[in-house]
Amino acid sequence: MTKVEFKKAFDIGYQEMIFTANNDETFIRIKNNYSVPSSKVSSTIIHINGKLFEENRYWIFFTELVEVDSDISTDVQIELDKFEIDTENFEEEEFIQHLIEEITEKLKENNVNTVLKEIEVL
Repeated sequence: MTKVEFKKAFDIGYQEMIFTANNDETFIRIKNNYSVPSSKVSSTIIHINGKLFEENRYWIFFTELVEVDSDISTDVQIELDKFEIDTENFEEEEFIQHLIEEITEKLKENNVNTVLKEIEVL
């Protein structure tokens, strides 16, 4: 598959993705753009919807999610680190794991006060 053919297929399935976290209480929308010349995907968090949580830790092992805000619906522009793709051997699970790790890290860096538990793609 050529890079141009891959871009067409990628745009159909991955151009916009929604992730859910916190037992479907928090939704995060990501926009992805595959660059043909570089074979890299640039991703941006563009919207956060739902509830925001913080984590309270009790003792050593016990944690509890505490709702700090509800009914959040905000547009954001938070850039994630780029991901290089081998068009001949695209690893979807690796790509999604990269996005999950980046979402978690970048939300912390950008002071979006929410804890993400069991984040997954819809």
